[in-house]
Amino acid sequence: MRNLAALCLIISLLLACAAACSRDSDPGSQTAKRYVQSQGYKVTKVRGLVEKYTLDRAKLYGETSTLPYRQSWGVQTARPEDYFGQDILIYAFTVKGHPLENIYRVNTNVYIMLSGGKVIGGYSFPDATGLAGAVYSLDGKTLEEVTGLSFREWQDQWKRKYGDGS
Repeated sequence: MRNLAALCLIISLLLACAAACSRDSDPGSQTAKRYVQSQGYKVTKVRGLVEKYTLDRAKLYGETSTLPYRQSWGVQTARPEDYFGQDILIYAFTVKGHPLENIYRVNTNVYIMLSGGKVIGGYSFPDATGLAGAVYSLDGKTLEEVTGLSFREWQDQWKRKYGDGS
C-alpha cells in the first residue's frame, strides 16, 4: 500500500513537471517570454497560452463581451484592422520590475499578443485579486496616456471606426 502511494506521488509530480515544462516549450511562449525579458522584466511565472481568437470587427465593438478586446486593443500601437481574419494568441507571464509595482505594490501580469508567430503588442495588469478596471499598456500606461485622448474622445473615435455601420 505504501509503495502504491509513493508511486502515485511520483506520477503526480512528473505530470505536474511535464505540464509546467510544456507551457514553456511552446514556440509562441518562448517568443513571448524573450520579448518580455527584452523589455527589462524578470519573468517569475510562465502562465502560457491563455487565449486564442480570430480578430474581426465584431470583437471590437458591441456587446459587453467585446469589452476585454476593446480595452486590450485600445492600448496598442498596432492597428486592429491590420489583423482582421488572423489568429491572435495571448501568452501570460507574471513579472517583477514593472512600473505598475510602484503603484500597486504587487507583481504584474503581462500579456503578449502574437500573430503569425510574431509579437504584435501586449498589455499589463496588477497580479492582485479584487482589482477591477481596464488594462494598461505593456509598459504600464493608461489608455489616455497611450492615445493622447480623453476616454470619451477615444470611445467616440473607436465607435466611429469599429462600431456598427462603419
